[in-house]
Amino acid sequence: MSLQDVFNDNDGLINAAGHFRAIDQRNRMIAQQRENAAAIREQTAALEKANRIEADRVKLERQRIEIEQERLKAEELEREMRREQAEKLKFLRGLLAASFATLERLQKIRPAN
Repeated sequence: MSLQDVFNDNDGLINAAGHFRAIDQRNRMIAQQRENAAAIREQTAALEKANRIEADRVKLERQRIEIEQERLKAEELEREMRREQAEKLKFLRGLLAASFATLERLQKIRPAN
């Protein structure tokens, strides 16, 4: 076997080894990309969960505000009702006082026998 034959044989082995290294490196890159994709999916799922939690919190806060607004409206209506009742009671007391005064005057004018 000549030196050229040995060189050609070894060159073929070197080329094959280089191809195997390239394939191995490509497989490692693919594996790394898969790991990166999995990590991104996990982060995305965590962010989506956080967004759902935040959306639920906002929804609950809106409901709480609506309930508080309804409570304040009910309190205002109750105050208005009490004010109207007080005005009506004041009017009735005045009417009753006037009726008693009129009755006393009538009794003085026409005493009961």
